Amino acid sequence: MKLALFGGSFDPPHLGHLAFARFALGALAPDRFLWLPAGRQWQKPDQMMASGVHRTAMLKRLTSGEPRFAVDERELHRRGPSFTADTLSEFKADNPAAELMFLIGQDQYARLPTWYRAETVAALATLVVVPRAGEAVVTPPGMPPHRLQALNLPETPISSTAVREAIARGDDICPLVGADVASYIDSHRLYEKKP
Repeated sequence: MKLALFGGSFDPPHLGHLAFARFALGALAPDRFLWLPAGRQWQKPDQMMASGVHRTAMLKRLTSGEPRFAVDERELHRRGPSFTADTLSEFKADNPAAELMFLIGQDQYARLPTWYRAETVAALATLVVVPRAGEAVVTPPGMPPHRLQALNLPETPISSTAVREAIARGDDICPLVGADVASYIDSHRLYEKKP
């Protein structure tokens, strides 16, 4: 069994995330693809995010058309900071025969040696790295030996930051997040600037 794990803030999730996940389904052919909304991020302790309830609800709306997608909420329910090493250890304990594939951007991969128990992350999962457009994946100094696969994704110039900025300007965000997520954000008045 092959499990693809895609973690992130997803604050909010957008069509760029969805395009990446669909591309990974085709390229990696996993049996299951799990989206892992982050709990308390230890490297960004002061970052304010929408609640886990809202981010999960938006992810479920974004991914509803693909039966191989599922949202795993374990990091949201964990006390204290979210560490990828703990999450991968739990998945391995629950699925000892599974091949774990952890999807990560080039920027995150470059910082991986600074992560908590980076050697555990490297030992438990194949790191599927998405390089920046036109760039090769470069293994950062200090990384322990690990399995690596580059996934050259067609460029999608959407970011969660750009979506939040569009909301602050009052722009239509349907082209960025899809109608279901846009409706959810609007009905809950998420990301609006406080007076």
